[in-house]
This record gives sequence, structure tokens and C-alpha cells, in this order.
Amino acid sequence: MKQKIDLQTWDRKDHFEFYTRFKEPYHGVNVSLDITALKERCKQDNSSVFMHYLHRAIIAVNKVEALRYRILNNEVYLFDTTHVTMTVARDHAPFGFSFVAFNKDFSVFEAEAKQEFERVRQSKGLDLSVSRDNVVHFSALPWINFSGITHARDLESQDCSPKITFGKITQNHGRWLMPVSVHVHHGLVYGKDVADFIEAFQEELDRNP
Repeated sequence: MKQKIDLQTWDRKDHFEFYTRFKEPYHGVNVSLDITALKERCKQDNSSVFMHYLHRAIIAVNKVEALRYRILNNEVYLFDTTHVTMTVARDHAPFGFSFVAFNKDFSVFEAEAKQEFERVRQSKGLDLSVSRDNVVHFSALPWINFSGITHARDLESQDCSPKITFGKITQNHGRWLMPVSVHVHHGLVYGKDVADFIEAFQEELDRNP
């Protein structure tokens, strides 16, 4: 479900109109989040750290209203829920795109994600049919402890979905840290919104269970 925003009464109207004129309206930050608690619990449970942090990331996204705004045909809509588009690595071919619907129940989310990721691994090409308006573009670079990142973008499109990238988990002074990159459309999402997401994501990473 989505609702159309009345631009004339929207408190972000001026900023939206200003930044949507830009050829490159995205801004982004790179942060290092503490994943120690989650990593230790996953070790005890013999469960996937990746699946857990992906699920907790989309929970955190859905807690921040600004990350659920999308531009459709020059109008702004607020979606009730946003979902996951994740890049999936293949053994003998380039990566593919996947779609996983949000579900607050981790067991349901994990089961559907595993099924979808396996489907993508067995397929070829990008399969652009998985594209949706109400998604976050997630990717993982588990080989790289990055401190900065950029994204390929079609500057002529109205692409406005947030882009979140996870990096290599490394240990520092007894704590496990993971780089996280967040890129968002400045006409829809401000720095405080990004900070709210980062705070919510860290709370989710610390949450037990």
C-alpha cells in the first residue's frame, strides 16, 4: 500500500523541488557498525550472520519514514513497507538481482530469502523482472573493508531507492566491526534521516534475540 504526498502541503516540498533538478541528487555516508553481539549469537546458534544482519537492516529501514518515500511519474508516494532487492553471487557467472519481501518474522524472511537466492544462483543474466518501486537496493562486499563507495546510476531516470552496502567484517580491539554504506536521494531523505537509520540498525544488531 502507498499514499500520494500532497506536495503543496509537504514540509519537504522546497527541498524536493530543489534537489530533483540535480543530475546527481544522491548523497551518502560510510560508517562502521559494531556487529559483535550478533556475530557471537550466530556462532552459538550456528546461524547465518548475513541473513540476520540483512533482516535487521530492512527492519531498521522500515522504521524510518523518509526511507519509504519514492518518486513515481514526478509524484512522491509514501509506501507502508519497503522490501529487499539483493545482489546474489554466482559461482561461475556474474551476480544476479533478487527480490525478498519484508517479513518481521525472521524464520519466514530467511526461508523465502534462501529460496529466492538459490533461484537466482541457478539462473542467468540480471532478471530485471524482480525490479520494484518499493525496495531498497542492498549489496554485500564481504571481501572489502571499505571506507568509501560509489554506485553506478542512470542519471536520466527517477531512481530514488536507497542503496545500502555491507562490507567485510573485521576485528578491532576485541570488537567485530562492519562497514556500511548508505546512499539516498537528497530530495526525499536528509542527513538526520540517515542518522536515524544508522541508530535503528545498530539497535537491531545489538538486540537479543
